[in-house]
Amino acid sequence: MARPVYSADETESIRQTLIQGALALYLEEGMDSVTLRQIAKRVGLSHTVGYRYFAKKEALVAEMRRLCILELKAAIVPPDEPDPLHRLRAALLGLLEFGRDHPAKYRLIFSDSQPDLAEYPSLLEERWELFSACVELVQDAIDKKQLHGDALLFAHGLWSLLHGMLSLHAANQLVHGLSLSEMAAPLINTFLQAGTVPQKAHSPSPVS
Repeated sequence: MARPVYSADETESIRQTLIQGALALYLEEGMDSVTLRQIAKRVGLSHTVGYRYFAKKEALVAEMRRLCILELKAAIVPPDEPDPLHRLRAALLGLLEFGRDHPAKYRLIFSDSQPDLAEYPSLLEERWELFSACVELVQDAIDKKQLHGDALLFAHGLWSLLHGMLSLHAANQLVHGLSLSEMAAPLINTFLQAGTVPQKAHSPSPVS
């Protein structure tokens, strides 16, 4: 029996259905349950259809990761206001809230088991754009003389701080007196204050 011929729009619709079905299955049952056969069954398609769109499970998981990154990027869009530090702080808290409220999606994005990104350029592009948004916010604050230092290094420091807190929170290892909600904002503020450009002291008026 000949395979049905789909238009480009129909093909993309089926592909997105498989990705959404895979993500839902992962969130409900974990990664071990995510197989092309199980996904096809879940979304009501032939058990062989998944192999027409994804050569292997890793390719499908890469698309699941990309979808979660898009959600995270939407969650950390800073408010439209003139103060760069306020925008940066809001974006950082948005990332923390996403990781706290969607731990499975956060693990999927940043888990230890990652594919060779050279094989998945669209995933690599989304990851770069996610981090670059943080670098750009830092650079904006530096340009406005609110922070000082190297924007890339500063952004790496913030990135490490946030992911460290979220990793400890996810592993239930914040057992030394402060919860994620209690430490997040103060630590972010402390880090930002350390990079703040010191205000010049006013010279005392000469005594006549």
